[in-house]
Amino acid sequence: MELSVLIFVLVIIALAKGFGEAVSRLNQPPIIGELLAGIVLGPFLLGQVFTGLEAMYSSQFVSDLADLGMLFLMLYVGLEFSPGLIKASSWRGGAIACFGVVLPMGLALVAGVWFGLSGLLLLFIAIAASVTALPVTIRVLKDMGVMNTQTSATIVSAALVTDVSLLLALGVVLGSYESSDALGSALYLSMAFIGFFALALAFGRFVVPHVYGLLKGMRTGEAAFAVAVGIAIGFAVFAEWAGLPGVIGAFIAGMLLRQTGKGLRVWARVEDILSGVTIGFLAPIFFVLIGIKVDFEGIAGYLPLLAVLILIAVVGKVVGSYIPARAIGLKRNKSMAISSMMMGKGAMELVFATIALEIGLIDGSHEYLFSALVLMAFVSTILAPILFRFFYNRAVTMGEIEATESQACVEEPDTAQSA
Repeated sequence: MELSVLIFVLVIIALAKGFGEAVSRLNQPPIIGELLAGIVLGPFLLGQVFTGLEAMYSSQFVSDLADLGMLFLMLYVGLEFSPGLIKASSWRGGAIACFGVVLPMGLALVAGVWFGLSGLLLLFIAIAASVTALPVTIRVLKDMGVMNTQTSATIVSAALVTDVSLLLALGVVLGSYESSDALGSALYLSMAFIGFFALALAFGRFVVPHVYGLLKGMRTGEAAFAVAVGIAIGFAVFAEWAGLPGVIGAFIAGMLLRQTGKGLRVWARVEDILSGVTIGFLAPIFFVLIGIKVDFEGIAGYLPLLAVLILIAVVGKVVGSYIPARAIGLKRNKSMAISSMMMGKGAMELVFATIALEIGLIDGSHEYLFSALVLMAFVSTILAPILFRFFYNRAVTMGEIEATESQACVEEPDTAQSA
């Protein structure tokens, strides 16, 4: 391994943790500091001064570490998130997801036509404006200490439904671009999605009991950790085969393993190791790289389009999620807290934009759209935790959230960021 790569990783971790600690003292989630660290390290600021940083931006090793960080983060959170809690909130999440997609997608279609877009590129922009970033959402909820609550279960359920449905839609759009058989592509993706979730159910029903017996006989947490990571990677590989992001497979694997390891002596050690590797090392690299990809120069000539896209991503997503949340009986501030988290884009949008750029759907004459989508993701990801914290706190003080949910968000700043 080249010395420069080690230096790049050292710089990323140092700035990520430094900025994360700084914003946590302002009672904000560390993820905001990590994203800001990426902006500072990016071509727009330090990249202008230190030309050697260009090698970091294109480093495949750093990029692979970031991808691994996203996978480990989803596994880590899945281990802490009760499947029963998601199941109990699935109908709420489904309702919020459905209506939360329709409004921003419709607005994006209108805006795209107004700015001269058409065809599959127009459909792609509408999909990208409607997505919710599940990894970022989960990280924020984890940072704020409210993962095991009914509110977060509703948010995660809605994000899962949104991402899976829009991934299917994205697959159809990209398949139509690369092939004339759009119907065949849609049918293949649908069957692959069904196959993946059927496998997950079968694993939980028939394999999990045997995994429990295996873990029970282990003497070291390190061995149990290897089993957990191996299963998560296996699920991620199958999810990728099915057309889903591997992180969704890792998340589902984590939820299944949570029920398996609960109560075992070695399991506390597994969680400790995974926490250190993920929160302390890999996940910050992923979030810093999101910030690095923000290109201010590339979008300078298209500021009206950027402003409209950000407005759609923020207002359209919040309003579209708020209306069904209120309709199913949630109180005002709780509905706003849930809706605020639904606006975040981050990882999923960057994945969408990168795929579209690589296959040529976003061609040379429309490369500004890639920068616009990245900036839209960045702004929405910054705003989401800030608004969520504000409305969650208000919901707690107004009595809209049950006492069992009033965990970290209402504590003093020095204790609210325990993660």
